[in-house]
Amino acid sequence: MFIIALAIIGVVSAQNESVMQPIGGAAGYYDITSSPSGAAVTVDSTPVGTTPTTATVYVMGTPGHTIAVNLAGYQPWNQYFAGNPVEGQHIPVYASLVPIPTIPPTPAPGSQKGYYKVSSDPAGGSVVFDGTNYGLTPVTITVSTTGTPGHTITVSKSGYQTWSQFYSGNPAADQTVSVFATLNPVVQTGNIYVTSNPSGASAILDNGYDQLTTPGTFTAVSTGWHNVQVSKSGYQIYSTSIEVKSGGTSNVYANLVQNQQIGSLSISSVPVGASLYVDTIYQGLTNQIVGNLAVGSHTVTLKKSGYKDYSQTATVNNAQTSYLTITLSPLSSPTTGDLDVSSSPSGASVYLNGDYKGETRSSGPLYLTGLSPATYTTVLKKSGYQDYTTATQIVAGTTAKVSAVLQPASATPTTASADIFSQPSGADVYINNAYKGVTPLSFDNVPIDTAKTYTVEIRMDGYKPYTSSGTISPGQNVVINAALAPLTQPTTKSSLSLVPIVAALTIIGLLSVGIMNKR
Repeated sequence: MFIIALAIIGVVSAQNESVMQPIGGAAGYYDITSSPSGAAVTVDSTPVGTTPTTATVYVMGTPGHTIAVNLAGYQPWNQYFAGNPVEGQHIPVYASLVPIPTIPPTPAPGSQKGYYKVSSDPAGGSVVFDGTNYGLTPVTITVSTTGTPGHTITVSKSGYQTWSQFYSGNPAADQTVSVFATLNPVVQTGNIYVTSNPSGASAILDNGYDQLTTPGTFTAVSTGWHNVQVSKSGYQIYSTSIEVKSGGTSNVYANLVQNQQIGSLSISSVPVGASLYVDTIYQGLTNQIVGNLAVGSHTVTLKKSGYKDYSQTATVNNAQTSYLTITLSPLSSPTTGDLDVSSSPSGASVYLNGDYKGETRSSGPLYLTGLSPATYTTVLKKSGYQDYTTATQIVAGTTAKVSAVLQPASATPTTASADIFSQPSGADVYINNAYKGVTPLSFDNVPIDTAKTYTVEIRMDGYKPYTSSGTISPGQNVVINAALAPLTQPTTKSSLSLVPIVAALTIIGLLSVGIMNKR
């Protein structure tokens, strides 16, 4: 069964109207004044009138707002306000505007004047003339015709390369020199080229943000650290972190090791619900069985907010399930803090200060532990939705929470996403007989043919295969959670108790589409 998870937040703008409007939300207010009054006000780039004015926001809307106040002849004023007002609360905002100096940058021995008219594309660039700020483009600057000749004009804007040019001499009396600055966007992306031996493996970027078959290139990847996971049926999973630099191409080579003998790990924790990683690869939340592991030593790591990270080496034996029960220790006198990140819908890639950290899950939050006290920028990205950005303060000994309600992109969606889980994890996933990776597996940005039927098959040696078929709609989020039934009772170590495996199949979601065919 396939599922659609949608969240819609409307946005309207006008004086005394809401800046952000989730359906059915209660309202709070920003009462904005300035000295002098009559300045233009925007909230999150949405005009809300001139001072004095009141901006209405909804308490359940996206938290955090940037309020900007602008008046000709005065330096721009802006300030970021975290969170949202509570219901009925009025938060006063006062902008004391600072006049832009009107004294010419060089002494004027004569009374005749000339002018520089500075504009830019895009407009709104900050203009600095001979070291003095003159506000935002378009702006006209007056100079003395007999003042010190030669002037440097610089135009800058966030997200764009700074433009600068030197103009020799001075304008003639009453002459206006037009200055136009074309601002070029800063290149903030790069590429990742992935190859493998053998080729034809599935490469997953940031737990499903993008996917390709090796060899291939992930393009337009944001700068910072990212995770690349390479898998192929019958081989051990390869996972690595790679840094992407602006305008560059980073290379990943995965020399895949064939599985000769495999076994499983059954991992339980007290308390349950800890994030489980085997050899740095996310396997879901405890309690969990991880299958298709190569015989030998593996590193098991558990993370949960409020508890010390736990790590140990576990041995996997051929055709056996080894059992591990771990009791987590609460933090005492911590010097770091934790961050729990969740989203609606789930399956969003999470970036902390630009570096990939994991993905939100329907089964529970993404736990980010051991963070040094500071303010962090958290960004969530998901296909078909607008990026969600917020600033979060981390305090030692506490757990901060980010719960993001993602807003659908304005354009009509053309792709879908999927979250595929199995018990045990580590099963091979095929879509229309094409190998896609190993559970738990996520996909974003998947092109969809609405007239086509999609068949998902989950396979693991020693277990009955699971198959489900149906149609998919653009914008849909498909969630499959399959408990695989063993063909025979698994062999276990004689010194350990046997934990029976119960076969069950659960399809989780908000809406169901298509016809499910199980076998």
